Amino acid sequence: MMPTSTTGVLGEFYLPSDALAAAQRVREAGWTQFDMLTPFPVHGMEDAMGQTRSWIPWATLGLALFGILFAQAFQNYVMVYDWPMNFGGKPHAAWPSFIPITFELMVLCSAIGSAIIAIIAGKKDSVPQPPPMQVTTGATLDRFVLWISATDPKWQADAVQLFVRSLGADAVRLVNVEGGANA
Repeated sequence: MMPTSTTGVLGEFYLPSDALAAAQRVREAGWTQFDMLTPFPVHGMEDAMGQTRSWIPWATLGLALFGILFAQAFQNYVMVYDWPMNFGGKPHAAWPSFIPITFELMVLCSAIGSAIIAIIAGKKDSVPQPPPMQVTTGATLDRFVLWISATDPKWQADAVQLFVRSLGADAVRLVNVEGGANA
């Protein structure tokens, strides 16, 4: 579960290009504890925010290879060594006949393993998210919301609000759930 910050600044953008430029400027200004909430994926946002590529696809590849090797090894063991059977004169180690089971086990290992890894990796997210009830519903429909958390080392409430306004954000507001929301 992602950590939630109780204090921060929210700023809204209406165009994806503005949100992308804002994320780039926030990163260049040295902020580390910020996030951009978007209604749809914006190409280049990860680069603009300075995020690295995920390692989860590599783990999925490893799980798929494990599924392939396990299925082939198990089927070869059963059909060649443990209980060899003659099916119409075909050889015992007929690997093409093992392909359907191999494919199914590859998909099963990859899917279940990747889901478990993604859940575990998602709990280690270090960027505190805004309190859920403080983000307006437009963030999921037609707005791009910038969140700068008070957990950032550079935090100064007034300076952050001025900085977010200088990016061209609308509806910039300081959120402090413990002390109430300020507009």
